Amino acid sequence: MIDEALLRHLYRYDRSLPLLATTEPEPTRDPVTRLLVDDLESERVTFGSTHDERVVAVITKQPGGGPRPAVILQHGSTAMGRHSWMLPDRHPLHQLWARRGFLTIAVDAYGFGSREGPDNRGRLGPDRADLMFRTRDARIQAVQDLMRTVDYLHTRDDVAVGGIGYAGVSMGCRVGVPFVGLDERVSAAAFFVGGSGPYASWAIEGTEYADLAEDSDRIFALTDPLVFAPMTAGRPMFMVNGEQDVLVGREAGERLQAALGEPNELRWFDGGHGETPRSMFDEAADFLASHLGREA
Repeated sequence: MIDEALLRHLYRYDRSLPLLATTEPEPTRDPVTRLLVDDLESERVTFGSTHDERVVAVITKQPGGGPRPAVILQHGSTAMGRHSWMLPDRHPLHQLWARRGFLTIAVDAYGFGSREGPDNRGRLGPDRADLMFRTRDARIQAVQDLMRTVDYLHTRDDVAVGGIGYAGVSMGCRVGVPFVGLDERVSAAAFFVGGSGPYASWAIEGTEYADLAEDSDRIFALTDPLVFAPMTAGRPMFMVNGEQDVLVGREAGERLQAALGEPNELRWFDGGHGETPRSMFDEAADFLASHLGREA
């Protein structure tokens, strides 16, 4: 088990780093008809993070009004990045939740979407043991990027800074549980189809990387959401998993659910990894609204 003080040290960063934020209007369209919608407004924003990285995100909200609760959205492992928030019924989650009264900020994770570079997505695969140290650094970077997202939200006068929430899917759970565990400025969170298991590690026995077994185990421990889940205690957590999820697996989902701090609400649905039903996202929105200081 990794010492908690060491974990906190490894993920800590200089809060004095300048944000140097930029913002510009972004058209808000119905993703099916491609027509502009007039009840929402969007911004493309960027801001500085650690290691000279810049976070790219899109904010969606209803026009006007005062400070409102904000929800950070972190996608799964997909090249679409922040543009992947489409539910099975073709409704975009960031727009649905914005209509509930949230300010949503959908973040491109390090190496995904607009931030993709050579080999960026490949390094996250269990077959890329040759890139395990880059994977370690990418996971820590993603957590720090989310912390910097909170720093940025604290600079906006349209955000109720006491009501910041988080929602992550799949990879968004792998980096999101450490983020929420370490950053107590997040008041409540919802996690979808995440877990703790060997699917997020490397199969190296009998390979040319077998001598890195100890390093592989250490990297897993330093980034495993299971290690950080108890740190969420005292803040409301909502978690959803699929009964037929062959990627994460039942045991991995149960393991992470059991480790989450209380209070929590845990759900299972009849489906696979990419089949979370609309009803589960609606429940999550209700849950977050009830815990972020204002009904949304």
